[in-house]
Amino acid sequence: MRIPSITALSILAMACAACGGTIPPPNDEWSAAQADVGRAESGGAPAVPDAKLHLQLAQEDLQKSKALMDRQENERAASLVALARVEAQLALSLARATQAQTVAQQAAVDLQKAKGN
Repeated sequence: MRIPSITALSILAMACAACGGTIPPPNDEWSAAQADVGRAESGGAPAVPDAKLHLQLAQEDLQKSKALMDRQENERAASLVALARVEAQLALSLARATQAQTVAQQAAVDLQKAKGN
């Protein structure tokens, strides 16, 4: 008996998916993306222009993905949910970087004052 190769199994899996295999809605991922958006919002993203843009993109992607899930287009919805998570995480990172830069600049000013310059 011959064991099928990984390539053969991959081709078979893709063929089965194309023949009507359904992908479940990405409900858990969607909830995680919502949580990422919430963290970005509370982390200061709305106050940082670049971060705000990515936050808005994440919110739009979530809305579009919900509409896709309602139409049973779960594969496309899952892709948009993944994109929304990345956008939200980027928004939070940009906000945190801006906050860190502000703190560093203030520390530099405070150091110069302490030195008497």
